[in-house]
Amino acid sequence: MKRLFISACLLVAMSATTLAQNEAESLSFLYKSMSTPDRVDYPKAYWQKQVRMALKARADMPWGKKVPKWEFENFVLPVRVNNEALDNSREVIYKELAPRLKGLTMEQAALEVNHWCHEKASYRPSDGRTSSPLATMRNSIGRCGEESTFTVAALRAVGIPARQVYCPRWAHTDDNHAWVEVWVDGRWRFMGACEPEATLDKGWFNWAASRAMLIRAFDYEGNQIATTDTYAPTKTLKVRVVDEEGKAIQGATVDFRVYNYSEFYPIFTTKSDADGYATFTTGYGDLQVWVSANDKYGVKKADAYSTEIAITPCHKAGSAWVDEYDLHVPTTVLEEPDRSVVDTVSENGRRLAKEDRIRTAYQKKTFYQGDNDILKKARSNWKVMDKFLKEKNPKTNLVIQGLSEKDLRDVTIDVLHDACLLSDDALRSGGIRISTEHLRPYVAFLQKRLPKLTAKEWIAWVESNIKVDNSNNPKQLFVSAVGVYNNRKCDDRSRELFTVAGARALGMKAKLDPLGKAMVADGDAWLQLSDKQSAKPRQAQGTLKLEVPADVMYYHGYTISKMVDGRPTSLDYADDDPTVTEKFRKGLNLPAGDYLLNTGTRLKGGDVLTHSVMFTLKAGQTTTVPVFFRTSSRSVKSDLQLDDSEKNASATSVQSAQ
Repeated sequence: MKRLFISACLLVAMSATTLAQNEAESLSFLYKSMSTPDRVDYPKAYWQKQVRMALKARADMPWGKKVPKWEFENFVLPVRVNNEALDNSREVIYKELAPRLKGLTMEQAALEVNHWCHEKASYRPSDGRTSSPLATMRNSIGRCGEESTFTVAALRAVGIPARQVYCPRWAHTDDNHAWVEVWVDGRWRFMGACEPEATLDKGWFNWAASRAMLIRAFDYEGNQIATTDTYAPTKTLKVRVVDEEGKAIQGATVDFRVYNYSEFYPIFTTKSDADGYATFTTGYGDLQVWVSANDKYGVKKADAYSTEIAITPCHKAGSAWVDEYDLHVPTTVLEEPDRSVVDTVSENGRRLAKEDRIRTAYQKKTFYQGDNDILKKARSNWKVMDKFLKEKNPKTNLVIQGLSEKDLRDVTIDVLHDACLLSDDALRSGGIRISTEHLRPYVAFLQKRLPKLTAKEWIAWVESNIKVDNSNNPKQLFVSAVGVYNNRKCDDRSRELFTVAGARALGMKAKLDPLGKAMVADGDAWLQLSDKQSAKPRQAQGTLKLEVPADVMYYHGYTISKMVDGRPTSLDYADDDPTVTEKFRKGLNLPAGDYLLNTGTRLKGGDVLTHSVMFTLKAGQTTTVPVFFRTSSRSVKSDLQLDDSEKNASATSVQSAQ
């Protein structure tokens, strides 16, 4: 008996040792490739807890030990899915889902998780900031990027490998779409996030995906996983970059660009090899290929069925040119689904209708039911907003004006109180929100640690104290303002955001310009950081006037891009703000330099007639550019301009809860 007791104790000790080793190995794996923002803004204790939950799911769920090490480390262990705020969703979801999955096969469990997700959330378009999984769950809505992030988080919480997969931009219509790939019994399958079908490998988006130019996911280290050929026919396009003498150029930057939302969006970027070649596996549609090397650039259309083209970087800064394309988008042999029919007859259809009712009942029980518009928009967060409103702080209205509708749904009371410490000028220039960062308190922290500084002194302080390091941030996450201050090092985007945050904390007006560069008010002038890459001050400004036809909005017909290091970078304006175009009509001040004006006319079927003009904006001068649109009897203004994900409301579900 004594021997048995000793043996049992030894087994327990050995098991505990093994568990500790697994935990240490898993934690080491996460930290090895962890992005700087996650390392800086989330403590080690948080990651330890997430690792333990992942190992628990691996040990307790029947399929856990079937999952190979690489799939587990890359698609179960990681908490981060995209650029969402991280939370404790893994623990919450596991407690709710684990009992529900007892006795199910791995495939059945994956389908059941998606049904559970549909009980919790349905589709709703929103801004580009990605809510955390718990925020999506509590507010019961999310755009496709949020639904897929939530669904991946749920699958990983119960030990099923999952990844967000997406088409960065459609070719045949504006916008994009994201869904989920799940590893089941040895192979990757797919599903629509929060849109459960009766089987895997089926979704309303099959038709759209069959016309994709690129569909991709990423592993934990940030390596791209192209999965286009799962959904659409593909070819390999080879681009050879050569100089004027026909010699290969190594190390040229090669962008493969799709026309979408009136810009040529880079869906894939790579470097040319020693023989000057850059390759890209893509669908059968036209692309714009842009190459830059040695202070020159070149641009060319790659036809749908071309497999090899050559490009010579021949344009320099100051070049002026006009180009037009007849862009043809991929066709498909699949039949477009009838999205007007709601399936309520099949077993799956009946389940979807029941899940809609569950979600609606939750909303009625949890959300504010009165007449206050702010509290209505706050959804599950209405009690936080109600508490803040009842405090009657004199700056309440200014704080709320700086928040998006999505902010109302997940902002915390400590962030709201912190925002009240900002000056009226700072609040009027944007408040606590600067870009698409996740809101955290920073005002009190910076006010306590920064001396009183003028605008010029603050710019100098940032330039002297905050170093730029663009490595180890593949998803281009923002480091928090507090994280930047403590770390004294961050990527250039986070540095610009920190500059605005610090200026506002010091009582100044500050904002980001359309290129994401910080602007700090110094009287009537705006100051910017010097360009650390070139050690030169930011360019002086000129005035750009655009002769834009009536009823045309930015991103819905035209865009402007500034040339940066031989590549066009789109000026980022709100796509639903009609004042942007009016400002361009009157004359908008922009940094001097080369700019590219793109226009496009979408045709029935998705093809596009494009027109591009490269011009130079000179400092202190006004440049007027006409905005020209090519036309056709086949042109359309609406139908194909909608995101396919916005048209799926009744594809798989009643979607009654709005």
